[in-house]
Amino acid sequence: MARRDLRDATSELRLILAMVALTLAIPLGSAIGIRALAYFGGGTAVVDRLAVVGAFFVVFIPASFSLVLALEAFVGERERTTLEVLLSTPLKEAEIYVGKVSAVLAVSLGLCYGGLLVYCIGLFPGLGYFPLGVLVALALSTICQVAAMVAGAVIISLNAQTMRAANVMASFIILPMSVVLQAEAALILLGRPEFLWGFAALMIALAVVLLRMGLAGFSREALLAREVGLRKPLRRAIGAFRWSFNGRPGFVRLIWLRRLPIAVAAFGFAAGIGVGYLAGKTGAVPGSVVKPVLSSLLNASGGATQGQEIFGIFGHNLGAFVLAPALAVFTAGLSGFALTFLPGFLLGYAAGVSSWSTAFAGVIPNGLVEVPAAIVAGGLAIHIGATAIHMESNGGWTARILSAVADYVRSLRWLVPALALAAVIEVRFG
Repeated sequence: MARRDLRDATSELRLILAMVALTLAIPLGSAIGIRALAYFGGGTAVVDRLAVVGAFFVVFIPASFSLVLALEAFVGERERTTLEVLLSTPLKEAEIYVGKVSAVLAVSLGLCYGGLLVYCIGLFPGLGYFPLGVLVALALSTICQVAAMVAGAVIISLNAQTMRAANVMASFIILPMSVVLQAEAALILLGRPEFLWGFAALMIALAVVLLRMGLAGFSREALLAREVGLRKPLRRAIGAFRWSFNGRPGFVRLIWLRRLPIAVAAFGFAAGIGVGYLAGKTGAVPGSVVKPVLSSLLNASGGATQGQEIFGIFGHNLGAFVLAPALAVFTAGLSGFALTFLPGFLLGYAAGVSSWSTAFAGVIPNGLVEVPAAIVAGGLAIHIGATAIHMESNGGWTARILSAVADYVRSLRWLVPALALAAVIEVRFG
């Protein structure tokens, strides 16, 4: 399977020309430009910094080619009417999926490392500067980022009907990756390339999650069923949304059914207290960053009526409760963990810089209502994220997501009054 896709990718003249340009023309042009700057007296510090930045872009510009190939993996087979032939082969489903991913990775990484090699040969000899550590970090982060992009694009290719739809859906990969690339470029420009290892670790985790999702969700039957299953999408979406609210458990039973993610959220609050206390005691986090937030939380806003203060506190907390599940799908539930970890961090930090009595004075008695509500909401948001990264071969991913969201929405009937009560208690007795 991988050999077949490699042959297809290298058999078209336009693709070959694009590969040659990405591997040779761009790296050579960048190397010549930086060497010319060094020759005409651009300054050693400037040249060294540009040499690293040039290596960064030479590596990651060809990585964008992986997105094109990965998006074409299955939806291209569908448009060429060869999908049925592919799925009728005696290959196992895992072999088909791994073959598709491996072929794209081989071509993409070959372009990236080929371009980096050409760039290094054209620039660094005679320059008197060779940032080996940065180049190794770039090489590792390239593998991780390309793997994450390919894994996500193959999932899109599995679920898209046409290349046009796949290209539109690819924005869910391009936009987050562009933010990551800009952050990495900023670190290089600021002279802190050692943080690239952290981004590499993050991309490894993301790639593993996406590869697992794609492999678990790949099924011949489900892939062929999408040929007829996407008719009347609006009616199907409305029906699925209505179905997701039918027969959902009550609030108490819901807490019991979701006891594991709720326990994770509770652990997040305790962990936040511990981390915040250490950060406050050791000064690892500057007080100028945290103290303004603490001041706004510990002190009532002056110059406002009690009604305005209650409404402001309630609106702030409600906004966090609405934002957490909305981000849970894209953060694998980390937003739900943050819903309890961050308040715990602030509480622990306040105790670290002052005392436990001062810290608890800011959250009691309103915290007796607000913290349990945040733990429940955080646990349900974590469940949404866990559902988002879990795919099954028999499909049903959308239905499971909608059911998890429906559980969260139904729980707001209890959580919103709890937030209102906590706001009243905080203003009247805080």
